[in-house]
Amino acid sequence: MLSTGPDQPRLDGQVVVVTGGSTGLGYFTSEQLARLGAAVVIAARDADRAERASRSIERHVPGAHVQHVPLDLGRLDSVHAAGEQLAALPRIDALVANAAVVALPDWSKPRAERGHRPLTTADGLELHWGTNHLGHFALVAHLLPALLASGGRVVHVGSVIHSRVRQPADSLPLPEEPQSDLAKYARSKLAVMTFGFELARRLEAHRGETAGAASSVVAHPGTAVDALSPTRAIAVNQPDVNPVTRTLVRSFAHGKHRGAMPLVTAAASPEARNGDYWGPSGWKQLRGEPTRLAPHASALDPQVAGRLVARSEELAGVRLPL
Repeated sequence: MLSTGPDQPRLDGQVVVVTGGSTGLGYFTSEQLARLGAAVVIAARDADRAERASRSIERHVPGAHVQHVPLDLGRLDSVHAAGEQLAALPRIDALVANAAVVALPDWSKPRAERGHRPLTTADGLELHWGTNHLGHFALVAHLLPALLASGGRVVHVGSVIHSRVRQPADSLPLPEEPQSDLAKYARSKLAVMTFGFELARRLEAHRGETAGAASSVVAHPGTAVDALSPTRAIAVNQPDVNPVTRTLVRSFAHGKHRGAMPLVTAAASPEARNGDYWGPSGWKQLRGEPTRLAPHASALDPQVAGRLVARSEELAGVRLPL
């Protein structure tokens, strides 16, 4: 477990990129990494929100160094541009691939119509898979040479819901499939995790040649909610929740500042190793202190992972340099 106390390893001089670092889980991940001394690069769509997040981090972490690079993971042209900009940095020591989209049901529609919306990325791919997996895949491909050079880490943010997916990770969901948005989100997270473990295998196979000490680690935040998170004067949803509801929610969830801790552990702790999977230690992995976990077997099939990487390279228009 990694806290941000004085006895924890410092990250002074290191540069960490956090996608979606301007709000929610990504914000608290960025703040905690800055508290450990890392220079944080927030990669996010909304420049105004990223600027406010940067100012908030600087208020809560005196001396913090934060900058912003525009990134829309739902547009491959934006991913390629951000990848080139980030790759030009003097160094990158870690990438926390945190940003994700999850479409919520449209409660204004009849029940039979919910979850059947053909949501897509700008490139015409199913929204969740195209953003959460493919966008990050393309970004990792761009930044991997820099991470190899620094012996850095890629942290892939998965979800406990990956164990409920019945399709193999290399199956590309179609926008028009009659499947709920939550199911499509789960499929995207299985793809994220399958790629994370495949990258770890490739790094291990090339260790000492081109891979050096670089590592690939998967982590998940459990059930992290805004209602239990500390207040920040930025664009973060802070709902007004009554004490009874807050107590009930606390029984199965924790705040996003707590959900960020497995991600920070995966990115910064010397205890985290190539191929690890970190998440909360509590009941059903919903909340608790960070601990090393075992993923569902569906995320560990190397043949499926190989097909996933090949398909992702084709769709993203960029090859994984390993």
